[in-house]
Amino acid sequence: VLKLIDRYDLYGQVAYPKHHKQTDVPHIYRLAAKTKGVFINPALVEPFGLTIIEAAAYGLPVVATKNGGPVDILKVLSNGLLVDPHDAAAITAALLSLLADKSRWSECRRSGLRNIHRFSWPHHCRLYLSHVAASCDHPAPHQLLRVPPSPSSSSAAAAAAGGGGAAASSEPLSDSLRDLSLRISVDAASPDLSAGDSAAAILDALRRRRSTDRPAASSAARAIGFAPGRRQSLLVVAIDCYGDDGKPNVEQLKKVVELAMSAGDGDDAGGRGYVLSTGMTIPEAVDALRACGADPAGFDALICSSGAEICYPWKGEQLAADEEYAGHVAFRWPGDHVRSAVPRLGKADGAQEADLAVDAAACSVHCHAYAAKDASKVKKVDWIRQALRMRGFRCNLVYTRACTRLNVVPLSASRPRALRYLSIQWGIDLSKVAVLVGEKGDTDRERLLPGLHRTVILPGMVAAGSEELLRDEDGFTTEDVVAMDSPNIVTLADGQDIAAAAADLLKAI
Repeated sequence: VLKLIDRYDLYGQVAYPKHHKQTDVPHIYRLAAKTKGVFINPALVEPFGLTIIEAAAYGLPVVATKNGGPVDILKVLSNGLLVDPHDAAAITAALLSLLADKSRWSECRRSGLRNIHRFSWPHHCRLYLSHVAASCDHPAPHQLLRVPPSPSSSSAAAAAAGGGGAAASSEPLSDSLRDLSLRISVDAASPDLSAGDSAAAILDALRRRRSTDRPAASSAARAIGFAPGRRQSLLVVAIDCYGDDGKPNVEQLKKVVELAMSAGDGDDAGGRGYVLSTGMTIPEAVDALRACGADPAGFDALICSSGAEICYPWKGEQLAADEEYAGHVAFRWPGDHVRSAVPRLGKADGAQEADLAVDAAACSVHCHAYAAKDASKVKKVDWIRQALRMRGFRCNLVYTRACTRLNVVPLSASRPRALRYLSIQWGIDLSKVAVLVGEKGDTDRERLLPGLHRTVILPGMVAAGSEELLRDEDGFTTEDVVAMDSPNIVTLADGQDIAAAAADLLKAI
């Protein structure tokens, strides 16, 4: 190009900087637009054409190759001409037509500035969401969380239908009435009902019958007619109570559950739900709650296996994992392909095969569990994660149960993501969620701290944690990745009345 400038004596008419900074680019576009110039992109093939969009943003008409992305861009912007990059005469004619015809140049300039917003991020988001909405107008029935109307509306409707009769109880309907239809059989509902009874009388009879059939919940795990769709807030117990042997510390867990239930009592107790978030499996979590005298049905959900599974104890004795959540976390889950790689990569130098072995009893479809005999014989989470990624496996790894178990779960599964899933499914804003954590715990504890939810750190609740296996000592610390001075993170002081302080904090959500 420099030789061509010399051959045709174009000095003073060509700006050809040998190098420029990123901050110089806008000035170059502005100079060309101010001098009524044209931007040309004569690439043989242009995959996209970001420079054409940049030129349009500065009001500069363009001449671009007809091979690739510029075809679609100019169809939207209408701010220039397409040419065959192999045809020198066509390129010359296109440039001269824009430079000589000032009205055409001005029209291309106005058109580019008028339509450039169609390549902005907000417009892209609106377009994307419109396509999503068009495809999700009629979601499958299993994709919806079906909940009955709110207690106030139910009471008003029942009173109106009963012709001014007794108002329905303010207690939320139990989940056995979730699928209640107007086509119920009053004969099967209660011998005291008849087809002529009012809606208020029918609902009142069904409610009384349900209350007599339902066993009383324990004092530590009382809940008012489980209806998560009506919950206004959530209290999440994510304190990892284990002994040095890795078994659940029943005494501490009992203290934590009783504290959570007592702190959650108040005027809005019926609108507050309880969730247990743990690294244990579903059967282990249920057994641990029962061992400390708590009723598992007192919790709206159990987040188990470090976020790989969610179950709902109030649905009955069949503690099955949520299939919708299982399908969500299964995305790009390597499954059995990673199962044999973890013991090979996770053992430290000199470790025996039994130092990190598959724990079949703790495994599930989306959680590979491994028993670790000695923390000094296994490698840390960050090292194993990097080794797996180098082999194409992207997973979340969590040491739990006081460094005696390693959970390998899908990349889309974690305790914070499971909590977000529940908030979306139940329509509860994360600002109305409080998470109780200990001063130490599983290696994913620091991921529970930040977020829109309120985090309450309770001292003296955890005897043994697993964080020593998170990263090397010379690596970054929790304070480097979590803003501990955030107003959403509250640490209670030693000697403070934890129950009273926690109750006061929960009033704010």
